[in-house]
Amino acid sequence: MEKWKYVVPISILFVAFFLYIQSNWLQVSNYTVQSTKIPGSFTGFKILQLTDLHSKVFGKKNHKLIRKINSIQPDIIVATGDMLNSKNDNGMVFVELVKKLIQDYPIYYIVGNHEQINRLQERRAQSDEYDKYINQLKKLGVIILDNEKAVITKEEDQINIYGLEIPLMYYSEIGTPIDVKFSYKYLERHLGPVEKEMFNLLLSHTPLYFPDYVDWGADLVFSGHMHGGIIRLPFVGGVLSPERDYFPEYDAGIYRVEDATMVLGRGLGNFTINLRVFNRPELVVVTLNP
Repeated sequence: MEKWKYVVPISILFVAFFLYIQSNWLQVSNYTVQSTKIPGSFTGFKILQLTDLHSKVFGKKNHKLIRKINSIQPDIIVATGDMLNSKNDNGMVFVELVKKLIQDYPIYYIVGNHEQINRLQERRAQSDEYDKYINQLKKLGVIILDNEKAVITKEEDQINIYGLEIPLMYYSEIGTPIDVKFSYKYLERHLGPVEKEMFNLLLSHTPLYFPDYVDWGADLVFSGHMHGGIIRLPFVGGVLSPERDYFPEYDAGIYRVEDATMVLGRGLGNFTINLRVFNRPELVVVTLNP
């Protein structure tokens, strides 16, 4: 009996330490995307994805996250939504992070469902906190792609980058199915027809509509939202989506349809379920090659 007095507390400490590591030890995932549409000047071009930060900090003033990003030296950073939380969050964690990065790296940003909910709640309360957040990012030089296109130029070559805001009605409520049909025509209406001769990058917070992104003409998609399935099982993958769907089709990593690729980041922070198991916070780095 005497030994159990030590086994139980030691086991509790071990589990607590394991869960702490799983939520706070940054991991970098590297992928290479090849396409004949990538111009020669973009050979070796590095894109770093930040997604689902949820105002989490890694070390004092996010110095661990900043140090990791600086060690990668990306050409651009894409932030694919849920940088803040849907309520009681003014977004200053992401604003302060941007201040440390924007001088060295162009940052392209799209909103996720949490930004949309935050915006809706603030406006219902007749508050301008969300607008202040967006305006601060714009003043710092962040390129916010609100159903817009930007062109990235390197030497004499160019690629397109599009940012899509998907309305909340296309995200399922907790435990309920999505009952509104989404199709590539939504992208055509809001982004216009794609330039098929160009290499087209698309930022879209949810991965659920990857086939529609491909039908529209995206060559490379960056998505988040799924938090890696929250709990990941070896040889199985993610267990649970934010919509409480078990074993979601898209959870993390690389997906391909025809000649198109989707990179789905596991994200950095947590929200409703403050837990990660075999699912460390992730920075994604994609290197382009013709």
